[in-house]
Amino acid sequence: MKKGIHYIIFFLNIIVLFTLSFALVSPFVSPNIFWPISFFGLFFPLIVCIIFGFTLFWIFQNKKFIWINLIFLLFSSPYIIRFVSYNKNTEVNEGVKIMSYNVRLFNKWGWINEKNVDEKIISFVNNEKVDIFCIQEYYNPREDLNFNFKYSHIGIQKNKENWHMAIYSSYPQINKGTVHINGSEMNNTCIFSDIIVKQDTIRVYNIHLASNFFQKKDFDNITSTEKSKVKNGLIGISKKLKRSFGRRGSEVDQIKEHISKSPYSVIICGDFNDTPVSYAYQELSKKRNDAFIKSGNGIGSTYTKIPTLRIDYILYDNNLYSSDFITYNTGLSDHRAISCTINF
Repeated sequence: MKKGIHYIIFFLNIIVLFTLSFALVSPFVSPNIFWPISFFGLFFPLIVCIIFGFTLFWIFQNKKFIWINLIFLLFSSPYIIRFVSYNKNTEVNEGVKIMSYNVRLFNKWGWINEKNVDEKIISFVNNEKVDIFCIQEYYNPREDLNFNFKYSHIGIQKNKENWHMAIYSSYPQINKGTVHINGSEMNNTCIFSDIIVKQDTIRVYNIHLASNFFQKKDFDNITSTEKSKVKNGLIGISKKLKRSFGRRGSEVDQIKEHISKSPYSVIICGDFNDTPVSYAYQELSKKRNDAFIKSGNGIGSTYTKIPTLRIDYILYDNNLYSSDFITYNTGLSDHRAISCTINF
């Protein structure tokens, strides 16, 4: 009986290892070529946790099956550190503090029980003494806000008259522009600014990739006791993921081409709406460092509704350095603000 249970658990273990294999490959496959593989990357943290569970089981059972799990976990380690990081704090002088924050329209429709969210966020950013600030998804009928910055590049997010994204800075912006993304819908866009920092010029991109557009009813359906609602919920979520995976893939390909022509060192900030085990992240982080991996500590969760979900990033070219990466729990948006100090 016990031997039979072990064979069943081993069989399940092997199935999960297959899903991990697909997850490890998923960042290298464009969702426009084969979109289903992106699902495995999305669930990478869960898959790894399950394998850890199987590994603990085999340890206590004294089975040689443990080694195959350890080998797969070893191959997964470059991906695991994209979610959990540890770095010793090092002081680097005369750096530039950069922050990225999706503010969810300043709580325009009252998602959270807070008043004057726009004023609170402005106060938070000003108090942090940020040098460069990339903000996504803010609603304001005015073209500017009361941030303590001398320079700004305000972009209107596509098809949304009062939805903006912007790059604010304490340093001069000598060139500004928008990366026009073919086929982009709703609130997705990319803007950039060339900023003079002391004796150097850097190009900063502020990116907001396609959302999954999940709604509360999607999750209500899959947790329903009615089979028909569960089925409809799963189908609905799958269709939305398929659409958003493809959109982000197309957006990233176009943004990447624009970035490749930059005459300056590049810093990329923004809400990718995708995990570190994704085509979007893999392509944008090529030949670049991730500030969280290089100078962060702890679990890199940036989306408040789902633990471990990291979808906001600061990436920078290899000739730059980062220190003091911080994830902020402001409670003023469904995203967490992130910042780091960039050194030249």
